[in-house]
Amino acid sequence: MAKLLTKSKFKMALECPTKLWYYDRPDEYTNKLDEDSFLKALAEGGAQVEALARYYFLDGISIETSSTKEALERTQELIQRDSVTLFEASFQHQNYFLRADILQKRPGHIKIIEVKAKSISKKDEAKMTTKKGTVSSEWRLYIADIAFQKWVLEQLYPSFTISSYLMLVDKDTICPTDGLNQKFLVQKDCNGKAIVSLTTPITEKDISIKILREVNVDYHIELLWKEKNDEGQTVKDQFHHFSKIYFSEQKFPPKAKKECGDCNCL
Repeated sequence: MAKLLTKSKFKMALECPTKLWYYDRPDEYTNKLDEDSFLKALAEGGAQVEALARYYFLDGISIETSSTKEALERTQELIQRDSVTLFEASFQHQNYFLRADILQKRPGHIKIIEVKAKSISKKDEAKMTTKKGTVSSEWRLYIADIAFQKWVLEQLYPSFTISSYLMLVDKDTICPTDGLNQKFLVQKDCNGKAIVSLTTPITEKDISIKILREVNVDYHIELLWKEKNDEGQTVKDQFHHFSKIYFSEQKFPPKAKKECGDCNCL
């Protein structure tokens, strides 16, 4: 089966393109962050937030399958509808593949929502960009995540407008009920993936006030694609360059940086 470039690999390549070579060769590469308990806890927290987000879209249809082929087929079946909301919709353009947390299709328009276990306030939104007109380092990988998704969808649906949102924990909102987070129990399946189940049913009051906020990031995506590295390459140019190298199964020449001490790519 041909290698697929995903949003996770894209984010990894933005940090270090050489890691794409090792992604499919885990025995040859170690990174202290890979087994970091904090990152595991963060992933579990993200699963809880995503589970809550789905309750804000009661018409949503979840595509539950571990098979990439089946997920793509089911998505294509459902996306034929004029209006539909999907959870974990899968799309593939050439060897670029994505699963969208939440996707809404309406006539002529597609809205993608990436759910993150990160908090934000109205004041924080201004800090997503720097005074130099670039995406702030704190938000760069979050924007990269959904930038990849938007790009794939633009290739597949050129006649549609695509809008992109991050769904984040709203620091300006008070939860309408106590102990809402305790209703979402996180467990692991046989593959180690975080699975969320309910300890007690979600009530109308639980979702009467949204504690997750959608933030449009189309502008931030444009800024990210235009950013340049020291060689004058835009992020969009870099994306196409390391994609070509990855698909040809070549190793991107490593460039040592101060943060490289935790891995052995060199």
